Amino acid sequence: MTLYKVFYDVLADLADLFDAENHIGGHEAAKALRAVTKKVHTPLLPAHQVLSDTIETALSLNPLPIAEKITQVMPLIDWHNAGMVAGRIRPEISDHMAMAELIGPDGMIYCETVRVGLFVQSANLDYVTRKHAAEESFIMLGGSAYWQADDTTPRLCKSGDMIYHSSNTPHSSVTKDEPFIAAWRWTGDIGYDLYTLTG
Repeated sequence: MTLYKVFYDVLADLADLFDAENHIGGHEAAKALRAVTKKVHTPLLPAHQVLSDTIETALSLNPLPIAEKITQVMPLIDWHNAGMVAGRIRPEISDHMAMAELIGPDGMIYCETVRVGLFVQSANLDYVTRKHAAEESFIMLGGSAYWQADDTTPRLCKSGDMIYHSSNTPHSSVTKDEPFIAAWRWTGDIGYDLYTLTG
């Protein structure tokens, strides 16, 4: 099985995961992922690699089955530090996180209507309160973190847990002694220019 085949298998598996979250946005993301997997694609552009050791560790911490496929296709995934455009996330935070937009307006594969990707946060990091217009969900694939939305009590989330944020909900994620990796999706108003770091 070629790496490209495994990569599109990852997209198909993500579609199943987002369908299972049972929100309209999750179904929209799943539909977009499945549409992508049915097309004939040209080879992907060369990928960047950042925080490779952290990503490898996160993928080994009580992982969901999809983590094995992600590990296989790591050479194809275009990772970047999660700084957003115009440095919206401060370097002392962004240098310890990695993001890959798999499909989306700025993704490895173009999709106009949704963004879907992978996100990794290093251990012992407070990714402070932020909000954005897009509806968002994260599905934990490996590792753990404390997630908080609005003024609720922080919740420890581990592999298999889903974290949902409606539009413009302030939220934060804090890791302790281990990193995490999660799949994420944005639906609705998905412009990165509508992201604000408030913490």
